[in-house]
Amino acid sequence: MSGQHRLPKCAPEAHGTDPEVLLRLLDRIAAEGLEVHSLLVWHDGALIQEAYWDPYGPDRLHMMHSVTKSFTAMAVGLAWDDGLLNLDAPVIDFFPEHRAVAPEGIEAMTLRHLLTMTSGHEHGISGGAWRKLETSWVADFLRRPLVHAPGEVFVYDSACSYVLSAIVQKVTGRSCHDLLRRRVFDPLGLTAGIRWDLSPEGINSGGNGLWCTSRDLLSLGILHLQDGCWQGRQILSRDWVRAATGMQLRDVSLGVLTGEAYLGPGESHDGAEAERREGYGFQWWRGPNDSYSANGLFGQNCFVFPNERAVIAVTAGMEDEDSRLKRMIQEDLRPALGQWRGAELAPRIAGLDLMPAPPGNPGAAPEGWQGLYLVQENDQRVTGIRLAQDGLTLRLGIEDARGRHDLCAGLGHRQEGMTTLSGAALHHAYEFDAPGARVAAWAAWSVPDAEGWSCLTLDCAFVETAFRDTLRLWLRSGEMRLEREVNVNSSIRRLPLLRATRVTRDCSQPEETPT
Repeated sequence: MSGQHRLPKCAPEAHGTDPEVLLRLLDRIAAEGLEVHSLLVWHDGALIQEAYWDPYGPDRLHMMHSVTKSFTAMAVGLAWDDGLLNLDAPVIDFFPEHRAVAPEGIEAMTLRHLLTMTSGHEHGISGGAWRKLETSWVADFLRRPLVHAPGEVFVYDSACSYVLSAIVQKVTGRSCHDLLRRRVFDPLGLTAGIRWDLSPEGINSGGNGLWCTSRDLLSLGILHLQDGCWQGRQILSRDWVRAATGMQLRDVSLGVLTGEAYLGPGESHDGAEAERREGYGFQWWRGPNDSYSANGLFGQNCFVFPNERAVIAVTAGMEDEDSRLKRMIQEDLRPALGQWRGAELAPRIAGLDLMPAPPGNPGAAPEGWQGLYLVQENDQRVTGIRLAQDGLTLRLGIEDARGRHDLCAGLGHRQEGMTTLSGAALHHAYEFDAPGARVAAWAAWSVPDAEGWSCLTLDCAFVETAFRDTLRLWLRSGEMRLEREVNVNSSIRRLPLLRATRVTRDCSQPEETPT
């Protein structure tokens, strides 16, 4: 999948970095139970660490959330470099067809305000809300009232990034994805399979929805570290890169995410307060120690450290407010780059695992557990659940309002496959239609508890996303209770309990799950 993607690699000690520092970082990640999927370190012109936690790997695409905004900024930069955009042009001038629904004062909102998240709106839209909207996203953005004067207040808003994407498509005649593919992705040798979600208007989502590998994410940072130059070729102008990654705004607040909206800087929600940050550029965050970064919900990050000539790319499944890994990178790894004493790093990286599968323990399964279970009425609209075993493969089938969804899990080992299993409520409003999402899942039985319930646990890593679902099926004498939770989400983390009763035991012949 990686095509011609090539980055020079070198042992950390050859570039003056002590491998022991990297080993200690891996130790701390393990000790604190952080769910990291990949960690890549670029220092002084070479990739000195490339670590993946199984089942993640170098060729996996990974869902990028707000990291996508920094990719959108590159597309804006290309159009600006070509003389097609004036950053002080009014936004409404690009969409005269929506002027009638726009509020008073809309003429004051410019592209610069979209780039710096100072549109004048009270709240920012999350992708989790817009993915449910089937009408024009541009019209929805432009009809929202302006509570502040544009340029006055920073309010984080994925809608600003989407409208930038729409403007790029208007002035270039190409989607952001197509423009970047021709002008950036292919020249840098990025993954040929990079994909990007589209809105109902046929426009790349702008603020989120890009899928790329960890190396692609690292390359985003390297290109900007090198002032837009790649192997002697100027891909982005130096002026644009320095403006985009520079301190356009100082001392800003990332508002609390409610699941569907980012609140304003002075608002709280469920006890959470806005997070103060050093500043903001054009769709890039400014950070401590003269750094800047592209940050995505649930743990995608690309940190650029110009003073250390370093870029660090991370994918993970972590809550946004969990700052432990960021602190380790900023406070421990960054200042240690360039020191060497001696240690063995390669064996440790080779043995990384997200969550090793326990023994499958099939002997603990209750008698007659395989078959079809009818589900009691529920808000999830699940009607039937089927369980079967084929050798060391556990097969789960769930019927709901979207159709039949199958999932295979290895008993005592991770097994990879595809699934359309419904889960938008747990997955930041993402639903995976056919052919489905790639998942690596293990299954394991536990011995019956004091009340006679046996538990079948399924650990399902959606390996192109930050999401990892845990399903627990409690079984006793033909009765089932199904619990499901997720590692990270912008809203609920657990679905209501489902109850079901077995109606067939013979799984030798395939049956349709009744509705």
